[in-house]
Amino acid sequence: MIYHGVATLIVGEQLIEVTADLRSFGPSDDLHWDGILHDVPTQLVYAMHDSDDRRLRLPDGQERPIWPRDIPHESEEGFTSLPISGDRRPPF
Repeated sequence: MIYHGVATLIVGEQLIEVTADLRSFGPSDDLHWDGILHDVPTQLVYAMHDSDDRRLRLPDGQERPIWPRDIPHESEEGFTSLPISGDRRPPF
């Protein structure tokens, strides 16, 4: 399964709208998911590494915990694309 669209990145009390490219993989009884979040404020990426509350919410309201896979390089505009791994079943 693949999802491309808007999502809300939640880090603690901060909610930021991002564009998400997500995919699921693995056997149907043990699906995993990961992807890339685009238009993430670089400052928020660093906050994600210090927070225990990192979630992604899709437009239908489903939320799942996420983990950043890397610390990306900051773009000139102060936004970046962030590779993530998701927890539990895919929300899409």
